[in-house]
Amino acid sequence: MNLLFIFTSALLIICEVYIYVHYTAIAGIISTSAIILLFLSLQILKKLGYDIDIFKANKKDIKIIDETAIIDGRILDIVNSRFLSGLIMVPKFIVEKLQKMSNSSDPIEKAKGRRGLDVIARLGENDKLPFKITSIDYENQEISKKIIMLAKELKASIITTDFMVNKNGAIENVSVLNVNDLALSLKPIILPGEEMGIFIMKEGKEKNQGVGYLDDGTMVVIEEGHNYIGRKMDVIVQSILQTSSGRIIFTKIKFNDR
Repeated sequence: MNLLFIFTSALLIICEVYIYVHYTAIAGIISTSAIILLFLSLQILKKLGYDIDIFKANKKDIKIIDETAIIDGRILDIVNSRFLSGLIMVPKFIVEKLQKMSNSSDPIEKAKGRRGLDVIARLGENDKLPFKITSIDYENQEISKKIIMLAKELKASIITTDFMVNKNGAIENVSVLNVNDLALSLKPIILPGEEMGIFIMKEGKEKNQGVGYLDDGTMVVIEEGHNYIGRKMDVIVQSILQTSSGRIIFTKIKFNDR
């Protein structure tokens, strides 16, 4: 039970006793009835769908961004689009790891570290959500476990691109927001028979096929598209294949139906 609720209830009881002792019983009955009516009204409004919570200011709304989501970088666009609310937080132990990566002799590791530090700097400069670097740390623990422990301690959510964090979060009863899941849910719905314009970039695996890509990276295979490589053509969707790595859309050139 909310400690603030207990404290408030106790304070109301003390006030009621004070009214009964120092004033008339009728005044005490009236004040008690008014309090009961207030709480009943709040419950009725909640049943009607109104989001009313007199203790709402006491609730935390913290999003902890892990290493994978920082390096991925799409969190910047999500923050700027105002899809998130509350406080966004990055642990200091992640900042320190990115600093070590940025000084690595491995060029790929170095690039990831520098990109991560740049993303953190830009998050700190954003004017959409408050941002904080927390110094809370846990000794002798892996970073993935530290993130879960920090989220549990702060009653926060985790933003990640790592599916294993989703699994570990479910085990520990921690809310996890995966950027990849969001991107997948925002892909446009395409149905057989629909028309679209596609730039044919290269030849396909099968004879006379052409291949192009949608803005979200979805592969589009064009029947008889080999002769139109380097051109943008109107195509008609024939079928859609869902694979473990994403969708493949099979199409044919529109004028072939004429």
